[in-house]
Amino acid sequence: MFYFRSLSALLCGTALIAAAAYAPLVNAFGVGVQPSTVEMTIKPGDRQRQVVTVGNVHKTKTISLTMGLADWSLDENGKLILDAPGDTDRSAAEWVRFSPASVTLKPETSQDITVEIAAPYKIENKGDHRFALLATTMLPELDERGEVSGVWNRYQLASLFYLTLTPSKSLPEVTSVALNSEKPGLVTMEIKNDGDAHARLQGTAFLKDSAGDVVTETPLSAVVLDGGKRTYNIALKDVAELESGKYTIDFDLNNTFVPQNKFRSTDIPVETLDYVAN
Repeated sequence: MFYFRSLSALLCGTALIAAAAYAPLVNAFGVGVQPSTVEMTIKPGDRQRQVVTVGNVHKTKTISLTMGLADWSLDENGKLILDAPGDTDRSAAEWVRFSPASVTLKPETSQDITVEIAAPYKIENKGDHRFALLATTMLPELDERGEVSGVWNRYQLASLFYLTLTPSKSLPEVTSVALNSEKPGLVTMEIKNDGDAHARLQGTAFLKDSAGDVVTETPLSAVVLDGGKRTYNIALKDVAELESGKYTIDFDLNNTFVPQNKFRSTDIPVETLDYVAN
């Protein structure tokens, strides 16, 4: 039996959907990919292999999928953008071969896809190069009664690859952080990355009372691509239940992908905010 834990992206029709935020829809689709994200360091002329597993978690349906490649990037809100393979400056799609090209999965079964990566001997740009392995299927839309409506939608699952040529640098900086004046408990961070490798930010936002005791903790997780900018919105947990008074918000934020530091995590400074609960 195959179990999938995470999924980078789901494309239904023309809408890109982050699977972590739309788990019920992904579960209804019934297919997952592992790993959802692959980070590799690579040198000119290198050959590497990665296995991606596609699984059907549905208990009754057999699903057929076609495999393919795409370029990918993130917009300034962190939303996934897919492009045709080879269309972007940092594309690694031409370095990649995979097999098999299609799979048919019976209920609760899985299939391994072998991805072969052969970097050219001459590469102009250091830093990150990217491609996505896509699994595509067509499934009928169900009406309110759970019956087939006659409309078919295209679904795509993506395993996102980062290939990082060293030496390279990941240089994230939080340029501003502020509370949203219209939405209590919403914090907006503006982040830039002047490096040629992506930044993977992990951490926690701590809401503290006037005595300095932690009242709530909110996990933080964001990716900022090389040379990119990101608006990162953070919805603090349980702010509606706070007693009236003054609080502070402290941030413990780290970049966990730091090639210039032998990939050791580094701290990202973020200023403390004052928060007033009414």
